[in-house]
Amino acid sequence: MKSKPLSWYKKKLWRVFAKWIKIRDKHQCFTCGKKCFGADCHGGHFKKASCCGLLLYFHEDNVHCQCARCNLWMDGMQYEYGVRLGKKKVAELDALERISKKTIWSRADYEKKIEFYEKKYAELISPKTP
Repeated sequence: MKSKPLSWYKKKLWRVFAKWIKIRDKHQCFTCGKKCFGADCHGGHFKKASCCGLLLYFHEDNVHCQCARCNLWMDGMQYEYGVRLGKKKVAELDALERISKKTIWSRADYEKKIEFYEKKYAELISPKTP
């Protein structure tokens, strides 16, 4: 059986990770506070996904729910995003960015993360029993 390309794993991980982020943030835009659902609801990065490396691409402190307006049309609302994160988190993400550009993930790394976020997502959406 032919194994899937790493890009397949990255896309699958992004789907489950972003789904979990939206639930974690209760579908509320991190930068403007608006409730968003469906195609209007995104997983927005503070450190841009196109240049941050894999460690930050899937980092819980670097990704928050954002509406399409803030994430796409307003280019992520970087200033407001940074203010909301706070100076300490921004400094931590800057340090992680330097490391993350050197990180290479294997299929096993992706599979572990996919399983991890599928479990976290299921925990958030399942009813709590006393």
